[in-house]
Amino acid sequence: MIVNFTARRTELTDEIKEYCQKRLERMEKILKDVLEINVILSEQRSRKKVDLQVKRRGEDFVISEETTEVFNSLNQAFDSLEKKIVKERRKMIQKRRRAASRELPLPGMEGLEPAPRLLRLPYFSDKPISIQEALLQLEEGKKEVFLFRKEGSESWAVVFRRKDGQVALVDPEG
Repeated sequence: MIVNFTARRTELTDEIKEYCQKRLERMEKILKDVLEINVILSEQRSRKKVDLQVKRRGEDFVISEETTEVFNSLNQAFDSLEKKIVKERRKMIQKRRRAASRELPLPGMEGLEPAPRLLRLPYFSDKPISIQEALLQLEEGKKEVFLFRKEGSESWAVVFRRKDGQVALVDPEG
């Protein structure tokens, strides 16, 4: 980052230069994409004005502050610079996030759906029960499917509610 100092109708002291360098070093982390900063000090009557011309990739901007003291003007200008750069960075991040969320699927990926999640539900009975008891369990629990062992055999059966509201039985021996 290049820093240029200019003084108009005022004196540019080493103290002012050192102060500006210290403030810029503290802000170095957020100023990493800044190419050049021009610090312009000017005085009109009793007013001290500071202009910071910032050149970044893609945009240039100017921050101006004016007070009765040079260091107050510098403080306000550097604070404004920090706020502006942080705000612009947040905007850029939000813009990237919005673009990523709108991103279209890659060619050839349209037909692929995410893998379905497997839900394990306790809709079964280990002990042998009759078909009537299984129907009661289905109705009582407001379940759509109920797996049970048939009474009098070791085989499994399923009662389930169809989309049309009817109840059906799947019995492998049946």
